[in-house]
Amino acid sequence: MKLAPLVEFDSQISDFQELGETAFGERKIYVVGGGRFWGDKLNGSARPGGADWVLVNSAGLARLDVRKTIETDDGALIYMSYQGWYQFDEKITENLAQGIGYQFGDTLFQVQVQFETGDSRYQWLNTTLAVAEGRETGGGIHYRVYALQEDDD
Repeated sequence: MKLAPLVEFDSQISDFQELGETAFGERKIYVVGGGRFWGDKLNGSARPGGADWVLVNSAGLARLDVRKTIETDDGALIYMSYQGWYQFDEKITENLAQGIGYQFGDTLFQVQVQFETGDSRYQWLNTTLAVAEGRETGGGIHYRVYALQEDDD
């Protein structure tokens, strides 16, 4: 098996809700305001209204739970969800407070991605398993998504 580039996307946040410390950790909700995605077989934009229901533990490890709808440039609607890990530390927190991003690999920011659609042109996404790495840019979040594929040999 191998990982093959599938799509890259930028995600903007339109609202932030901080619920505070709960019995399970610090709960934060980031509402998706839009964004763009692009790749060899998939291009379009994110519809506003999805969200990331984040739970951060006392060590700064965030459990991500993102659900949103994306729309391809040719009009297909696709439900996209991903879960994973994002490690906050003092440097990352300081950068974000100043609106400064960072590079891929500067901190743990990895997710597993699943797609769901009824559009016949994109049925292949329903059985695609994918992983992604993320980074904050200062103006949003940028992801590189890779699909799990069989080796050719």
